[in-house]
Amino acid sequence: MSANDFDRVFGGGSRPSFTDRLGRATPEAAASAPDAATPDPHEYRAYGYLPSGNVGETCEIARWIDGTDVPEGMEFGYRFLMRMGFVADEEIRLFLPDCIIVVEGRNLRELRQKLARRQVTFVRQYSARVWPKAPAPTDPIIERVTITVPDRD
Repeated sequence: MSANDFDRVFGGGSRPSFTDRLGRATPEAAASAPDAATPDPHEYRAYGYLPSGNVGETCEIARWIDGTDVPEGMEFGYRFLMRMGFVADEEIRLFLPDCIIVVEGRNLRELRQKLARRQVTFVRQYSARVWPKAPAPTDPIIERVTITVPDRD
């Protein structure tokens, strides 16, 4: 049974084209539509996903050098994430072969779920120097990121 036969039998109407279903029908429409995934640099987002055209294979964890607006952190490959632990919605522990990353904050349940599904490409600690407007109490916020490297004796 072809697609046209199926539509005739079951009452289907005209089908949108492949590019219409992807939202790429016209370059003008794509250029004018705001990209919801791109974070506003003036608004704090604890985590997010920046599309790269490839599968999101890495995640960047950023914190701030004390008393400055200079970021530091690391980027890890999801293939090296061995285990994830958590304490309520306030702490997430990422166990990698050479370090443990502890993310502390509030309202982190969705972050944990998205990390488990590899749907996060950046995680960043809040800094009032960078984002003067504090997030709402119900929004996720990362208050501290700690990277611990065990001693290798």
